[in-house]
Amino acid sequence: MELFDEVDKNDNVIGTTNKVDSHKTSKIHRIVAIYVFDKNGLLYVQIHKTSGGLYDNSIGGHVAKGESYDEAAIREAKEELGIVQKLNKISVFYSDETPTIKHMICLYECVVADDWRFVPNDEVEEIVPMEVNVIKKMMNTNRELFTGGFVNTMKEYLRIKN
Repeated sequence: MELFDEVDKNDNVIGTTNKVDSHKTSKIHRIVAIYVFDKNGLLYVQIHKTSGGLYDNSIGGHVAKGESYDEAAIREAKEELGIVQKLNKISVFYSDETPTIKHMICLYECVVADDWRFVPNDEVEEIVPMEVNVIKKMMNTNRELFTGGFVNTMKEYLRIKN
């Protein structure tokens, strides 16, 4: 079972947890989320397999115990979308996605190289390029189409960028 650092709302390590326990008992733990854009500003939105096809972050994953946000982001970018390039850190913030699922999220962004091509894999089957303004409108009218994590990262992204 993969272990994670349990953290408080100030991102201080206060213990050790795992995914099942933390998601059942509201223990805060770290994840990374990466927004991947193309050169035209379209955001690649992942179709999240285990949620029944909800829209989700381009890339996302848990930060292992003792791992830094940057290390986790580099690992997840390579595993999920085959991306090996500089990632720009945008924000670290607390996110409560459900009454029991609570994360400290480090949000990154990147613009992929022109020659990058998505290859479906065990982690990600499908991505969809979308305009951020379209995502905003959809979130206002059809919130249920998005994962809670994506909604929270998009709110933070828009807060930082606007």
